[in-house]
Amino acid sequence: MTLKLSHLARRVGHSGTLAIEDRMLQLRAEGKDIVNLGVGQLDFDTPEAVRAAGVAAIEQGMTRYTPAAGTEALLRAVRVKFERENGLEYGADEVIVGSGAKSVLFHGLLALLDPEDAVIVPVPAWPSYRSMIAVAGGQMVAARLDARNGYKLTADGLVEAVRAARGRAHGLVLNAPHNPTGAVYAREELAQIAEVVQGEGLWVISDEIYEHLIYEGSATSFAAIAGMRARTLTVNGVSKSFAMTGWRIGYGGGPAALVRCMVAIQSHTSGNACSISQHAAEAALRLTLEGDEALSAERQRVHDAMLRRRDLACRELAAIPGVTLVRPAGAFYIFADFSSHYGRELGGERVLGSSDLAAYLLSAAGVSVVPGIIFGDDRGLRLSFATAREELSVALQRIKKALA
Repeated sequence: MTLKLSHLARRVGHSGTLAIEDRMLQLRAEGKDIVNLGVGQLDFDTPEAVRAAGVAAIEQGMTRYTPAAGTEALLRAVRVKFERENGLEYGADEVIVGSGAKSVLFHGLLALLDPEDAVIVPVPAWPSYRSMIAVAGGQMVAARLDARNGYKLTADGLVEAVRAARGRAHGLVLNAPHNPTGAVYAREELAQIAEVVQGEGLWVISDEIYEHLIYEGSATSFAAIAGMRARTLTVNGVSKSFAMTGWRIGYGGGPAALVRCMVAIQSHTSGNACSISQHAAEAALRLTLEGDEALSAERQRVHDAMLRRRDLACRELAAIPGVTLVRPAGAFYIFADFSSHYGRELGGERVLGSSDLAAYLLSAAGVSVVPGIIFGDDRGLRLSFATAREELSVALQRIKKALA
């Protein structure tokens, strides 16, 4: 018997970034020497106090269902975090905890989209946005970003994308600090975007998962811009800030009607997030807000190390002939333009785009990177500097040699 798969199943493929990670792990298992610059997670351990809270949750039997929206303690910590760090006051019915920020984003889209609604997404963009919008029944409309503008969405760029949607644009997904370019917006830049959002009657999902990984400038929550709180779902989590990717805890804040719908949908999908992970995430947020010295010192150590790695990677990439880049102000990625090398014959094959070049670097140089076409911009490659400085240096020298 041949199963007939749905139209949706044929439209949505496997995550491109996770597929590259799987391929890298397979090659390593075969004994290949691969340096991974495709990874989307810090190479540091979860802070000791946070790990201890997870262990304590197990030992104390916190292993049963929790309310679908999250434990009372974690929801309270999320509300305090939003208020103190972002200037956003949310009521008890305006916050939700999910199984990773992906879960919160997806349930938000399901609650907001009707069939054929268009959502504006600045491109290059994290590829899961497109797939989530498709699964929710909507259509993604790209707002093209340009290196000349520091890969930032402008008010004019948003207006152009809204016009391209031909009356179907209902929402905007804004990500800052930005994956894959590391762009960070000044408050004045967000205010200009907010004017268009209000004028066009859009809702906004603001993905702020890299909020605490900023090297230049400072973070501003989009919902904190005048008039935006009532039309914005703010999404965040502990994955990047506390090196907790595997714990799978994300959270969000937004209008009560939207959050109630998200909780209802979540009750039928993932249900509650892992009870043990929720306890650990609550400890991470609470200890941070209390100014725990050990946790603060660990996070500062990580931040300083990432800054040094960024500077190393930018310096080495800029020295490769034909490679241009915009220095990332946040996150832990560099989106570098390698398109001048397209058309060359490398490794016996002609390189026609970012996928070919990424494949060549993996086979010839033993370096795993993510092709820009996955993010909707074939000119570049995304390189993560969330890896040990020594390995990062080796990888960059290998790339330089492979392209010489």
